[in-house]
Amino acid sequence: MKAYLDIETDKRGNICVIGVYTDVYGFMQLKGSSITADNLSSIINIADTIVTFNGDYFDLPQIKKCLDLDLKSTHKSIDLLKIKRRLGIKGGLKELEKMFGIKRKTEGINGYNAMTLWEIYVKKGRIDALNLLLEYNREDVLNLIPLEQILLDRYGGMMP
Repeated sequence: MKAYLDIETDKRGNICVIGVYTDVYGFMQLKGSSITADNLSSIINIADTIVTFNGDYFDLPQIKKCLDLDLKSTHKSIDLLKIKRRLGIKGGLKELEKMFGIKRKTEGINGYNAMTLWEIYVKKGRIDALNLLLEYNREDVLNLIPLEQILLDRYGGMMP
């Protein structure tokens, strides 16, 4: 079973949001103080494979650093960034979404904006900033599902 995962960090590299989708639990998010190794493990350990975009270089190492949870040693990893590079496709996640017609309500927001939204929430208590960040993360996670399928369908199943 697969888990689709994406994290958001603050400007110091601390994880502030983790989004995970599994067929069993659907979409779930951890934020702020609910981000613990135990909480993430209880969600992610039903899966044997984690699907990310740049997760091998960013998300999984950050989880190991911040939560002391080595998901690369306990799960198979499918990093869609590596696959699109191997296929010679240019662009990041947002560019691929546009290229393949995957819709996003939070268009125009990027990782730096996500850090700023968390900062606004923490410093000013603005729930609207938190809600926008959570929606951005939700779309990052859920858009991995059609992106993975498109790469499989269009590129001959060259997935690891």
